[in-house]
Amino acid sequence: MSYLLEREDGSWTAMAFRLHGQMEDGAWALSADFKTPLGECTAWFRSVPRASLDAPDPLPGRVERTRGAPMDGSAGVERLIQEPEMQTSMAMNLLMVRRWDAAKEALRGAAREVCYPCGIDRAYPLVTPIPGAEVQKHHDLNPRVMLTGVACLSIDGGKNPITVTSFGWSDPQGGMPDSYDDFVDFSHPKRIDHGAFSLTYPATWFLRREEVEQSGLRTVTYATQLGGNTCATTLSVTVSHGAAAQVAAERDGIVSKLEALAESKEGEVRRRTADVPVLSGDAAWFAFDFIDPAIDGSSANGVFRAEAGDRVAHVSLFGCIAKANPRRDQTLAEMRAVFREIVESFQFT
Repeated sequence: MSYLLEREDGSWTAMAFRLHGQMEDGAWALSADFKTPLGECTAWFRSVPRASLDAPDPLPGRVERTRGAPMDGSAGVERLIQEPEMQTSMAMNLLMVRRWDAAKEALRGAAREVCYPCGIDRAYPLVTPIPGAEVQKHHDLNPRVMLTGVACLSIDGGKNPITVTSFGWSDPQGGMPDSYDDFVDFSHPKRIDHGAFSLTYPATWFLRREEVEQSGLRTVTYATQLGGNTCATTLSVTVSHGAAAQVAAERDGIVSKLEALAESKEGEVRRRTADVPVLSGDAAWFAFDFIDPAIDGSSANGVFRAEAGDRVAHVSLFGCIAKANPRRDQTLAEMRAVFREIVESFQFT
């Protein structure tokens, strides 16, 4: 699940929670990814269901920088507060609410009309003081929001809102639930510099880096998977470095496989000619629709070669949604538009 914090000064923080499972002692392992314009980090948390109400829960663990220069403790305050490691209190502020008696009372009260992502149109207000401050925290609660129950947390009813932008249940062993409460966040695109390239994609998407060496090429893959069992999206960017001849052969191989995809899976894959990426130079694009009895899918690809001929990149996006999902048409249209924009935004750096 994901949240976006939009501050009054124009700065922002994106966050994504992930529940990893239950440990032998009954505690739950969670992680939270944080992104600011300065970089990204991952923080780990441990939640004990039987912890006493006066005990802190969850308990924070290690924090690991995953993108960007390490935090400089000697930097000025204005820069320090923008570092991703300094955002971890956001997770605590959201996760602690579920244990409060006041939250339980709020859920028994009257709901108010709201307009938040994920189809959330009603919320139960909870207002709490901030010790030592003259402002208050305003929580809009909704039981549909997984893990936290918080649809939005703001200061004084609207300042610096932290708003939920997606949630879902992704279980490889699970079936296709009929609640369809799986959402992918396609909003708030940001240009992110990954060193070898830059790409514009939703702020709450976090790409993980993995490096391998194969066929004489040094290949680095950046990938993420989003959503749940009834609505999901993947994004991967593969960048291969090597001699010009090897890079040219790798590029031609990727293009050949994509050109043959529709023919090799006739009746399952259809190449799309509308709402497709527009690329320049020798960059190649491919967009497909996927046909299945239970799901509809869409894909967009871009294959790029650096001007020096020493690098080739393959940007690949795929999204699918259950045919019975009432948001199918709207979500597929969003996917196609956002996928196209992401592919078109690719730049070598």
